[in-house]
Amino acid sequence: MIPGLTTAAAGMDVNERLEQLLSNNLANQETPGFKESLGELMEDPVQNMEHVSYGSGASGTYIGQMGTGVVFQEGVPVFSEGAVQMTGRPLDLAIIDSVPAGPMAYVQGATGAQPASGSVRVGANNRLSINSQALAVYDANGQSAAGLYAVRNPKYQGNELVGSDGSPDYDAAGNPSYVIEDAQGRIVYTPGTETTDPYSLRVGTTNDMGYHSFFPVNYTDANGTKGIAVTRDGAMQLDANNNLVDAAGHTIMPIGPNGQLIVGGRIEVNPAYTGTQLFGANGQALYDANGQPSYRVYDANNQLVQGGRLGLVNADVTQVSPLGEGELMVGSSYIPGNVLPMLQTGTGRLETEALEQSNVDPTSTMTQMLNAVNVYQANQRVVQTVDSLLNTAVNDIGKVNGA
Repeated sequence: MIPGLTTAAAGMDVNERLEQLLSNNLANQETPGFKESLGELMEDPVQNMEHVSYGSGASGTYIGQMGTGVVFQEGVPVFSEGAVQMTGRPLDLAIIDSVPAGPMAYVQGATGAQPASGSVRVGANNRLSINSQALAVYDANGQSAAGLYAVRNPKYQGNELVGSDGSPDYDAAGNPSYVIEDAQGRIVYTPGTETTDPYSLRVGTTNDMGYHSFFPVNYTDANGTKGIAVTRDGAMQLDANNNLVDAAGHTIMPIGPNGQLIVGGRIEVNPAYTGTQLFGANGQALYDANGQPSYRVYDANNQLVQGGRLGLVNADVTQVSPLGEGELMVGSSYIPGNVLPMLQTGTGRLETEALEQSNVDPTSTMTQMLNAVNVYQANQRVVQTVDSLLNTAVNDIGKVNGA
């Protein structure tokens, strides 16, 4: 391994992928409801370095460690709300979330870890808590570890309880702000004592955590497999049969009178309706002077559903990922049996004849793109310099006199 070469090559790969992500953000600055993504990087494993002696009985001598750079792990969507713009178009709908702005973390609940809004405090038994609910502790596999708690470290002399990403703060003496204890108060792990932490906390803000509202969609993939996706893009369209569809052409899934999703159902706009607005404040159908509804709801068997309406669902944004064309997959799946348990009744409200704009900041995105290009070029120059040095070593220094 050549010092600097591996790190520089990794840096080039990271910035190339980051540039692709930022380019996609910029390309969607006009897409209603689009959420920009931030690049999440992960440090490559640190390599031990040895001085090796050759000859009889030779052995290596440990001389330290060398970083091998970082890798691009994934793009993480940011769910801050875009500005709402009135359009006057009857088919346009904007979602206004009910999630309070501010800090958020995952806490232990009766049915498993749940997001909670508020600042992290020291609660009962010195456990880090929000609103008297202890923070959830996650294991190395990303599963909630029952019976474990993050507890304020009595040796810690600092002020911060937890970092913005859930990692501990450290005081001048290197003491972490919290330790992990079991239900009996025994310390099972002290952060910083291992290369890779076996436990973690999930702390952030409502921009990257919590249950946000979405339109449910009857998704069909390229192979014809049907399922459920969600979208924030409220620029609705009508297909050839007057069904309400999203930007990708997938039908919007209605809500039944019992508040449950009608999987495979559809919303058909009534061509005989003469009113000027299509949707009520809760997404319900409106009626004109002749008693004609603005739309009708049908189930997967094309049976009329009385009391069906356009509605919203809530999804934990830490569990959603982009599918393309404004649609998102919930829980790495779109199979109804997997998705339905992860959805909750929508708590957001609708703004009719309006659209939520993209949350992409073009100026900031362009600045980041220029920075990524500059860093890429800097790493490229390192690779070229190392190549030049190797060329000199092989062709000049390595020559045999008189050859």
